[in-house]
Amino acid sequence: LSAKFTLSFASIAMLILFVMMAIVIPLLEKERLENENHTIERLLANMEHQVELTMHVNGLYNASYWEKMELTMKNKLHDFIDAYQISPNTNEKELVFLLDTHFKDFTCNALLRHHQRIIYGTKGALPESSFFHITPFFEYETWILHDKTKHINICPAGDKEYLYIKALPKSDYDIAIYCHTQEFLKHRTQFEATIGSMLKKSFQNFKENSTGFAYMMWVNGAQKACDHNESLRKSYDDKAQNYNTTCCVSEASPTQQPLTGTLHSADYLKAAQEARPIRHLLPKKEDTSGKLYPALTWVRYFKGSREYPLILAATLYEEEIYRDLEPIILKFLPASLIALACAFALGWLFFKHSTSKIERLLRVAKTIKNGQLKERSGIKGEDDIDLLAQTFDTMLDSLEENIETLDAKVHKRTLELEHLLSEKEILLKEIHHRVKNNLSIIIALMQLKEHHAKSEESHAILLELQERIYAIELLHRQLYQSNSLKEICFDTYMQGLVENMRQTYATGVA
Repeated sequence: LSAKFTLSFASIAMLILFVMMAIVIPLLEKERLENENHTIERLLANMEHQVELTMHVNGLYNASYWEKMELTMKNKLHDFIDAYQISPNTNEKELVFLLDTHFKDFTCNALLRHHQRIIYGTKGALPESSFFHITPFFEYETWILHDKTKHINICPAGDKEYLYIKALPKSDYDIAIYCHTQEFLKHRTQFEATIGSMLKKSFQNFKENSTGFAYMMWVNGAQKACDHNESLRKSYDDKAQNYNTTCCVSEASPTQQPLTGTLHSADYLKAAQEARPIRHLLPKKEDTSGKLYPALTWVRYFKGSREYPLILAATLYEEEIYRDLEPIILKFLPASLIALACAFALGWLFFKHSTSKIERLLRVAKTIKNGQLKERSGIKGEDDIDLLAQTFDTMLDSLEENIETLDAKVHKRTLELEHLLSEKEILLKEIHHRVKNNLSIIIALMQLKEHHAKSEESHAILLELQERIYAIELLHRQLYQSNSLKEICFDTYMQGLVENMRQTYATGVA
């Protein structure tokens, strides 16, 4: 019993502790979420500044790159013409040699033409799909632009051709410089990959060992789930038309194929405008079961960069946000265990003396339950438990006395009933005996009457009556001879009936 009181005392202490924890933990979680929100906001602000700076630098770089390329091209053309003019041999083979010498490392394709017909190109012939392949141009020393860009989704696309023609003096030949946007995108792809790597490193510096991720994406603001597909971003296949129509991951994104779940394109713009994270469910790449986990996504977006907004997003799983709370909770554990141990010890010491007498009463009660009515507690004293024990002993004395008196009365009454039962059995046996004798006399009289029967019908009726009366007489004989008046031996009874019928009908046949 003392253990029960101790456990009760400890349970109360545990309940108080749990209530405190139930109040403290949500406060810690709320504070942790607010801190995490501030951290992510600082991270996104930092990444946003990095992106804006790199976009500005990229714009300056593109302008300077074009100017540098154009200047390099004109210098190479000037050097080529100088070499052509001083060359003693100006046949076509010599022109091809000079073209390779001066333009082999140039970004664009240098073409040698004769009367608008392409003879040689440092990077091969023009593609047959090129607009300049089938259309003759006579404009010299100016850039000719042909834009054949096709937009099948919201991803940035560029498919432009540039042509610059320089005539060779005193010759039917000219040099055409053919450039395509793909040539310029090579350095741009490297530049965007550098941006993505830089942003990814910034995210990892803020969130070490995190399964979260950051990404940049073009969105059109539609109420449709994102359908981004990194592998089809630059494809013009029919399959590509079904992807990247609402969201398209930027090549500068730290994550090229981010998980977005069921988020709509419009959700990102709304979250950016309201400056608060989106709560949603996401799977994990390492979890192949498809289980969804609660996650938070913070969003910033850049205005005016293109016809579609470019957003910067960072996603964290909620379990990561609250994971840092576990060490804080563990700090409470030692103190909680110490408090619990002290509660057990104090409860045991406090209740041990008070419960020892109650435990004695419990043992006596169990002994009485097992039939040992002589057991008593023997507790003496003046407190409430002592008085309860003395009253309990008095009740046991009275109970034992009443049981003995009742046993004596039951024994006496049992003897009286046995005597009455014996008399009744004798009377019943005498009745059965007399009934049997009377039935035997009736059977004998009927047998005498049978011999004087005048017809077969009367004879058969008398025989049937004899058998029926004999069955009754045999039953009373069995009851009279049996030790019990409730039952008889059915086998013996049936054998007697069959034997009587055999003798009766055998005699009748004879």
